[in-house]
Amino acid sequence: MSVTVQQRSGQCKVAILGRLDRQEDRNVVLDLLRANPEQALELSFYDADLLCVELLCAMADRLNGGGKLKIVAYHALLAHGLTRLNLPVRLVSGRTAPADARPNPRALALAGSAQSLECILYIVERLPLSEMTVFVAQHVQENQVNLLDQLLKSRTGYSVEMPQHMAPVKPGTIYVAPPGHHMRVGHGYVYLTRDRQIQFARPSIDVLFESLAGEYGAEAMAVLLCGFGQDGTDGCAALRAAGACVVIQDGGECAPARVMPDAARNAGNYDYLMKLPAIASVAAAAAAGAGAQPEGELLELFLAALVSHYGYDFRNYQRDSLKRRIRNLMGQFHMGGFADFQRAVLSDVALFERLCAELPVGVTSFFRHPEQLKLLREEILPYLSSFPLIKLWSAGCSSGEEAYSLAIVLDELGLLDRSHLFATDFNPYLLAQGSSALFPAQALDANRANYLGSGGKRLFDAYLSRNGRFLQADDHLRQRILFYRHSLTDEGIFNEFQLVVCRNVLIYFDTELQRQVLRRFAQSLHAEGFLVLGPQDGLNRLALDMGFELYRSGSHIYRVGRSAAS
Repeated sequence: MSVTVQQRSGQCKVAILGRLDRQEDRNVVLDLLRANPEQALELSFYDADLLCVELLCAMADRLNGGGKLKIVAYHALLAHGLTRLNLPVRLVSGRTAPADARPNPRALALAGSAQSLECILYIVERLPLSEMTVFVAQHVQENQVNLLDQLLKSRTGYSVEMPQHMAPVKPGTIYVAPPGHHMRVGHGYVYLTRDRQIQFARPSIDVLFESLAGEYGAEAMAVLLCGFGQDGTDGCAALRAAGACVVIQDGGECAPARVMPDAARNAGNYDYLMKLPAIASVAAAAAAGAGAQPEGELLELFLAALVSHYGYDFRNYQRDSLKRRIRNLMGQFHMGGFADFQRAVLSDVALFERLCAELPVGVTSFFRHPEQLKLLREEILPYLSSFPLIKLWSAGCSSGEEAYSLAIVLDELGLLDRSHLFATDFNPYLLAQGSSALFPAQALDANRANYLGSGGKRLFDAYLSRNGRFLQADDHLRQRILFYRHSLTDEGIFNEFQLVVCRNVLIYFDTELQRQVLRRFAQSLHAEGFLVLGPQDGLNRLALDMGFELYRSGSHIYRVGRSAAS
């Protein structure tokens, strides 16, 4: 962490590296925010994606007091969070144009040694038919019959050849290097030679890669897969120098045959280090062309790549919603092609986090659907008050407004102090917003109306203080809510609850995932518990089919039937 302060001509410019995790670093910035308000202060955050509540409030106090403050963010999530709280910020992003925009590749090379056969087949099977030419070099014993061309013919619609010397290069064709021959490409022809072995291999990956660098330059894409030895390391260097895209398979997938990809990785001459599903996805999008969009099989491959690369599984989200949000983000970063977008997301954690922030709907408000909360207030929570400890789960809580609404109702019923309120979401960025207890002030009038519609007897403003820029929930509410990361799609039950509230989340899941989550809710509920779903989820028929019993017609509130948890 580094906080660098420059004082010049009555101006103070502060460069902040790191995430401001240490209190002593935060204190430096806090002191500057609270210092002379007449001095122009500029804070530049190069790495931070979130700021603590104390810093956010200090920024608001300085601005509200007429102090001079400029905030510069280099992380899109930080800029998004500051804008949400009505704090002025300028986003400086290297992603205003595609950082990795490349010519659409005319040639793809796949190369490896031991344990690479299945990898090659996996990638080729997923390539859409296109005009791209594919070259394959695999180390095999020279006296061994290489059946790779036959295997590929049964797995792809591309024309597959084990070429003769001086065969003309044709688009939409896969060329497999014959055993015992080096394969070069030049002037539109395939050259086969029996020169000496290179790196103890013939065919040599270096020979193929170096020739592709000369023939295709930046219009080549090469993938180095599992194997032993160091063949391919020099070829990767030549391709990088020519502007080509070089991808190396993650050696962790290749053990024990990871020597080859690890050697190339250690040499540093590559663009991306990826696991096999990500490689297949990027290669397929490149083959589909510059105008490829997140649709069909390309979208399915990308979702599988996200699972392998980051461990996040969006495969059960509704496809229309996914496509709309991915296209929106591609537009924000001026990426016309899906291949460029994929490479960016799979290599830039910050952009992936931005994608995660875009995919969930994230639309919420205090006391949303007030008629349901009124029913909770007047009938269901009084019924649950007989429990010595009431456990509630706000599932898919987004930025926390629903959890705080439940806390307010519990407080007004005198139940908050003997309640445990869990608020979960799979998105850590949204959870951080919720746990901060800071909320936009723009919707205050709508929140007040919703509160009254839910049967509230006090003033909504009594629970949130307003500093002129954003709202801050009272500490006694914040301290009663436990925010946890939890994925409804792939994580199990973690407690027994008297009340589960999951509104306007499941609508974005497909039917099978909706079934899984409803079953999980049934297993999480006490026998006397209640499940609250959103009026817009459209799940009444499915819930009834799965054994839930409707509490009241039109309420979208359910009890656990005898067969629901089975």
